[in-house]
Amino acid sequence: MLNSHIKIFLGIALLLMAMVVAFSVKAGRDLFIDPEVYDSKQTNRIILVTYTDMHINSIPIGMSNLTYRQRGSYSSSTWSKRIASNIGDDYKLKILSQWSISEIGEHCVVYAIDEDRSIDEVINALTNDHRISSVQTMSTFQVMANGEYTDPYYRLQVNIQSMNINEIHKRTTGKNVTIAIIDTGVDTRHPDLEGQIQHSKNFVAQKQLEQQPSSELHGTAVAGVIAAKANNGEGIVGIAPDSNVIALKACWEVKAGSLEAICNSFTLALAINTAIEMEADILNLSLTGPYDPLLARLIEKAIQRGIIIIASKADKDDEESGFPAQQPGVIGVSSINANNIMQSLYEDHLLTVYAPGEEILTTLPKGTYDFVSGNSLATAHVSGLTALLLQLKRDLTNHQLFNLLVKANEPSFHKIFRNRQLNNAVKLTLKSEKQSRNRVN
Repeated sequence: MLNSHIKIFLGIALLLMAMVVAFSVKAGRDLFIDPEVYDSKQTNRIILVTYTDMHINSIPIGMSNLTYRQRGSYSSSTWSKRIASNIGDDYKLKILSQWSISEIGEHCVVYAIDEDRSIDEVINALTNDHRISSVQTMSTFQVMANGEYTDPYYRLQVNIQSMNINEIHKRTTGKNVTIAIIDTGVDTRHPDLEGQIQHSKNFVAQKQLEQQPSSELHGTAVAGVIAAKANNGEGIVGIAPDSNVIALKACWEVKAGSLEAICNSFTLALAINTAIEMEADILNLSLTGPYDPLLARLIEKAIQRGIIIIASKADKDDEESGFPAQQPGVIGVSSINANNIMQSLYEDHLLTVYAPGEEILTTLPKGTYDFVSGNSLATAHVSGLTALLLQLKRDLTNHQLFNLLVKANEPSFHKIFRNRQLNNAVKLTLKSEKQSRNRVN
């Protein structure tokens, strides 16, 4: 009789164990994860949404005497999945994964936001949805290994080492900020630029048919200062390595293999108009020439749209140079050297910033590097810094940016990128602007 009872007990125990194992296998299969979740380049467009799920750890009807719902499994109730699907449909979001967080009694869904949509707007809308408990962006974590960049020529980049770029990059790298470079073309196959250029357009294709293939020296040099890859084990580090760069070719080389290049009103108008249409945040114009009414109108339109224009100052002031850096609202840039005044200026509504532009190590076509000098490189330097600031505070005006950029040559500049310091600096610029307006009135 006892043996019979033992056999029955063992049989029930084995049945329960089998059911638990079967349930565990099924639960593991239920956890679907889209590979996009692991794509670090897409992290900024991935969000996590949670909401209360009363079905977590509840015991299904008819199963109370047979087994239990395994605590901590990934199984999701039909109700929670339906809510996840409804939220996805309501806000046009793609579900990448979902699971029940048993310890807090909530269901978590990972969604991807389309690139053509505003992340802030989607998050704000979700935050106000009564169904939802919390919304957050996907964060990335790293182990606490020692060392700086793996890029071998970083130690030669004294222009960015002097402002502690490694400290700044812990807080901002230009992510989600679009910079349009209007220049010669860019060698997109360069190891330090491959994958860094989001879009390229050529407005001088017909011109190129008349001459040898362009080597894209100037544009490649400018792009390297702004956006060369960081920690790829090659070459140099860009000031804003995670920025989105648009390369708009409106200039062509005077002779093959030369940094000297020229543009005209037509090609520049095409490129600036395209930059406005593509909703660039920053427009880098490492060039100068005579005042041009058509380009002035386009630049004014860009400024009205909130685009920050960074342009090279001329080495001398005459009728054949100085534009567009001299246009009100444009931030003009000159290179720091032993022969010029290093203090940035704000006179007659003209903004002038001084930045490193002498012997700057940067990218050149065919995977090479060299030291290049000129206001063009200083302009690229300022465009990169502007992207770093805009990532942290998108609503900065050109005057506010100017008042922050003038501090770039100070040893403590890197401290501005701390949130409290940045907010305090912006408050000071607002106070300064108000005082200036009162003096004018």
